[in-house]
Amino acid sequence: GRSSGNSRLYTIDEVKKILNIALLKKNGHKMSVLAQTSAESIEDKIEQLSNDYIKWQKAVIDLTINMYTPEPGSFESILDGLLINWPIDTLIEKIIFPFLNITRLLWTGKKLNEEHLVVTAIRKKLIFAIESCDSITNRVKTVLLFLPDNKQLDLGLLYANYFLKKKGIHVLFLGSDVTISNLKSIFQVQPPSYVFTYLLPNHHLLREQLLACLNIYAPDAKLIIAEYCFNPVSPILKDNHVQLNYIEALDLLHTYFK
Repeated sequence: GRSSGNSRLYTIDEVKKILNIALLKKNGHKMSVLAQTSAESIEDKIEQLSNDYIKWQKAVIDLTINMYTPEPGSFESILDGLLINWPIDTLIEKIIFPFLNITRLLWTGKKLNEEHLVVTAIRKKLIFAIESCDSITNRVKTVLLFLPDNKQLDLGLLYANYFLKKKGIHVLFLGSDVTISNLKSIFQVQPPSYVFTYLLPNHHLLREQLLACLNIYAPDAKLIIAEYCFNPVSPILKDNHVQLNYIEALDLLHTYFK
């Protein structure tokens, strides 16, 4: 069908077939043949591909499509099924993280009904992965993770917690809705080595307040601010704070502990 603006409208099944065809095309199948192939045969062809990477990509497609199906709980049941085949670390790094990247649910959502079910299901898996990490032996340096008191999803913060804990880094996880006053109290008791957060674009006021608070109460700490993106951004590198894209910010934090 067509929308009132004359855009082509696709059904969920058509979108799934298009994504599956793109996956097969990437893996050597001819487009001219795939275009004439039924959805069932395309599913069969994907099942025959044995490469783990392809299976992970297929799982990302299935999760993305399932997000828009009307059955509550079916998204979580797919995750549970994947967890039977893959360890929790593989599920998080190879399937859930790429899914969050594609849907942008790492940081912010559109408040759709289906997002709430998806975000809740993924939060549970991320927390399970965090709890499954080995205990930290080196507590000399601490990374404090927090989100300010504005409306943001915390999946990116939970993933950062998982990423750092898995590397043996001591994390103090404050979660979201944290005020400058909350931070001041923590800094006075246990000043961290690094503070990690991500901010809405152009949220300059908070950055200045954060730096002022750090300068007084945790002058030796470095502030790492991640941008809402995976694209390269012009990094801001100063003595007391760094601003990078999300992946580069996590990698930089890791290098501080090597």
